[in-house]
Amino acid sequence: MPKIISPQVEFSGLLNQMKIVVPEVFSPDGKILNLLEGRWQQIGTPREFTSPVDGSQLGWMPMLNRETALRGVLFAKGEAAAWAATDLDERKRKVQDCLVQLRQHVELTGRLIMWEIGKTYKLGFTDIDRAIEGVQWYVDNIEGMLGQRKPLGLVSNIASWNYPMSVLLHAVLVQVLAGNAVVAKTPTDGGFISLSLTFAVARRCG
Repeated sequence: MPKIISPQVEFSGLLNQMKIVVPEVFSPDGKILNLLEGRWQQIGTPREFTSPVDGSQLGWMPMLNRETALRGVLFAKGEAAAWAATDLDERKRKVQDCLVQLRQHVELTGRLIMWEIGKTYKLGFTDIDRAIEGVQWYVDNIEGMLGQRKPLGLVSNIASWNYPMSVLLHAVLVQVLAGNAVVAKTPTDGGFISLSLTFAVARRCG
């Protein structure tokens, strides 16, 4: 029996939607860029990325070498003091703005996760929904949790492939809410496309 793909979830259509939502993520020839030093750059060695659903090519993951990754770490470290000094109300406002915008793209994010990781749509939707609602809880309750605690400074994140939103995105947004600067490595085995979408939204929000 031939494979049948609903037009609503066909990957090229989803990618076109993503290009409309976050055009800054893409190079002129349509490749996904790297978010480094606060901006999307065409750097890294391309590595083919295929879908576990049917083996089709989804794109090229730009892999960074040690020297380039170190540039990103040093840039984030340089941002740490100013962000830590940012008033909590302002940090809450920026993270809340990010959550509002992420909610507008839950369907697209969940469908991209289907192709990248092989989750069902329900599980893909749950991953991004759980991330948003989890961070919302921290936005609503962070004052009592922080107390006299101070930001740690620069925090790094390396997450597994199977929960890109409810682990990696969730962690990053809570860490910046608490006043930390953050670096994050997208999983090699899945999630870099959907994470590029959500991190582009987050970066726009400051």
